[in-house]
Amino acid sequence: MDREPSVTSAAVLLIGNELLSGKIRDQNGHELAKMMRRRGIRLVEMCTVEDDLGAIGEALLRLLARVPLVFTSGGVGPTHDDVTMEAIARAIGRPLRRDPDMERTLRAHFGERITDAALKMADLPEGTALTAARGWPVMRIDLPPGAQASARRIYVLPGIPELCRAKIEALEKIPGELPDAGGWALETLHTEMDESDLAASLNRVVAAYPEVEIGSYPRWLSGDDGRLRCVVRVTFEAIGEHSGRAGAARDALAVALGDAAVLAVPADGALL
Repeated sequence: MDREPSVTSAAVLLIGNELLSGKIRDQNGHELAKMMRRRGIRLVEMCTVEDDLGAIGEALLRLLARVPLVFTSGGVGPTHDDVTMEAIARAIGRPLRRDPDMERTLRAHFGERITDAALKMADLPEGTALTAARGWPVMRIDLPPGAQASARRIYVLPGIPELCRAKIEALEKIPGELPDAGGWALETLHTEMDESDLAASLNRVVAAYPEVEIGSYPRWLSGDDGRLRCVVRVTFEAIGEHSGRAGAARDALAVALGDAAVLAVPADGALL
């Protein structure tokens, strides 16, 4: 489906063996996805790689070739497996430099307990900017347009969920720092029709509303008689200036199905 060129697309690169092993459940990708919905940024990919220089760099370059905005999360601490900064530096062809502002932040935080391992966190790819500077800053790397790509931007975020969430919130508070297309509008419709019976009407609405992202999600629920019943939730989503089209698409499907086929959503949202 063709998308509006004014809508910014983005990707998320999650880094950490602990995510791939299942020891830790990802929270940061979810927080970033929610932020992008609030702002109308289209998240096109979220991938997870191990703490490996080659794997991180390869994934980063692939994502940068696809989208203008990439958020990384993880691998920026002081230990042996924190290799994200070096991987980014190698991938974009910039040397690591000791950043004086980041070093001052680290020395103020650790005081006399500062170690070489802690100071490693001040070694950033050349040209890294520090933004949201209250507390721990967010690292931003801007890449100029090339022969086959427009300008690109990388935000480097920590893997610790509480810190990552705080940095996302800090970025959102800076006017003009992140793209904002006005957020996503969401409308829903619920029906007990089987998806195979629903498909023809749904396909016609999809064709008539190309600017609306439409999804169909069956769910099995237990009825009052103890028997299972299938309820299909259909979602209609549109960005920014097209937000009103989400409701129009929802209404079009409701008319096509008929009042008897559309379920009312209980006040407690039990069908959501």
